[in-house]
Amino acid sequence: MSKSHSFLLLLIFLLSGHGLLAMDNKDINWQEEIDGLKRELKARHVDLFFHTDSVSFNRGLESVVDRAEGKSVLEVAIMLQQVVARLGDASTRVNFNYLIDNKLILPFQCYWFSEGLYVSSYWKDYGQLEGKRIVAINNFPIGQLVDSISTLISGITPSRARSLVPRMLVWGQVLEYFGFAQVNEIEIKLEDSTGKISSEIIPLPSPESERVRVISDPPPLGWVDRNSFFRDQYFPEDKLYYIQYNKCWSREAEEEFGSGASALFMPSFNEFKKEALKTARKQDIKKLVIDFRFNNGGNPIQWTEFTEKLQKSRIGENAEIYLLVGRNTFSAAIINAIDVIKTFNPMVVGEESGGKPNHFGEMKRFVLTTSNLVVTYSTKYFSLVENDPPAILPDIPVSQSYKSYIMGIDEAMEVIYNHAVR
Repeated sequence: MSKSHSFLLLLIFLLSGHGLLAMDNKDINWQEEIDGLKRELKARHVDLFFHTDSVSFNRGLESVVDRAEGKSVLEVAIMLQQVVARLGDASTRVNFNYLIDNKLILPFQCYWFSEGLYVSSYWKDYGQLEGKRIVAINNFPIGQLVDSISTLISGITPSRARSLVPRMLVWGQVLEYFGFAQVNEIEIKLEDSTGKISSEIIPLPSPESERVRVISDPPPLGWVDRNSFFRDQYFPEDKLYYIQYNKCWSREAEEEFGSGASALFMPSFNEFKKEALKTARKQDIKKLVIDFRFNNGGNPIQWTEFTEKLQKSRIGENAEIYLLVGRNTFSAAIINAIDVIKTFNPMVVGEESGGKPNHFGEMKRFVLTTSNLVVTYSTKYFSLVENDPPAILPDIPVSQSYKSYIMGIDEAMEVIYNHAVR
């Protein structure tokens, strides 16, 4: 694209009122807002300075005050989150997601496979992205983008970064904040299965169309229905019973702990539990697989109670138990994974969990008075295991490859299928 053409697009874009980090005209006293943030976090958090000291935290916040003039609410929120992220608590953060303009999100999503970052879905007008590995954005290598975006992740671990960075990598406003993007278009450098490199110029805002998922038919077992709260499947030929638990929530949890408004549209865990326990008692099961790979939390109570009942079914006496965990296993799902570990001593398969076994949780929130930024914070520390490991560590590490994914192979399940019963 010529320089004159690029300048014309930029001029039209700005005159039309757009801009990745559009100025916010609110009259906000950031000194007062940030003083309020500091005061409320210190008063409400269960142990705010467990990882860092108050001097560093205060200095970081004052630096934001010094740089806030003339910035949008989004820009200041990102700066604040970088300071709060250094506290080391994955549940304490300044939420800026709602400030992200959907029109300024790149028209694809990506997932980190063992070979690298691949396009996992795209708008149908961008079919040329299918099957491609993302090498660079605007000639910045992916590693450099990961390093910058990781500063926004509270309680960062390598596994947590693999979970959250791909989600934020397509937010044009975040890319511009770090200096990786132009305001009118973004160049994506891609590699196909033969190693050939190509580039795609994506204008922003990009017209939305039907989203196409990059997936095999049938999909790998763990990817069949990641949107379901929970599901199960018995494989008689393998005498294997598979339970996937994707969300620590249900109709009953919504009625007891939520607003209750959406309860009728949610699946009943009581009904699921009844059928699962019946299967555990009546079927010939040699291997029980409990899959928590895509569960990022909720409320742990219902699964804790289910684990107790599952133990009483005596399934552990005849079946080998396997627990699948991964980068998205987080918060309440960590508590429930530890329930399974302590109850059944399973073989743990997959990736390191996204959260630590000993962690802060039971989040609450407050809202800053004039910017309306929402801040979440932890009210409880869960000490679940000794020695404070950095994650739930698999006995058998398995990272899903893209090559196997598009062939419909769930590599963690393949390990389990082939694993000799102890």
